[in-house]
Amino acid sequence: MDFIVNLPKSKGCQTLIVVVDRFSKYATFIPAKKDCPAKEAARLFMKHMVKYWGVPTTIVSDRDPRFTGRFWTELFELLGTSLNFSTSLHPQTDGQTERVNALLELYLRHYVSTT
Repeated sequence: MDFIVNLPKSKGCQTLIVVVDRFSKYATFIPAKKDCPAKEAARLFMKHMVKYWGVPTTIVSDRDPRFTGRFWTELFELLGTSLNFSTSLHPQTDGQTERVNALLELYLRHYVSTT
């Protein structure tokens, strides 16, 4: 799970929350406001992920302050989900999401430059 920030504004959103299922490699892109606080990110996660796929058993993420805060740790504890952080300076821990992010950014650059 990761954030792509500072995208061109579209329908009031400038951020994408990227969630990649480690088994199926299915990627979900959730649009969010530029300054998406932890509570809003949790609401969007529940609305777009848990609603359709159920509560995950584990989530791998970087050490973004939105995930390291007390709100998220308590939420995941209540849900019975283990929140695993990638090791600093070793983004390959969350390599699937990083690869999806790179492809999405490349796609968006080409799409935006042609419109």
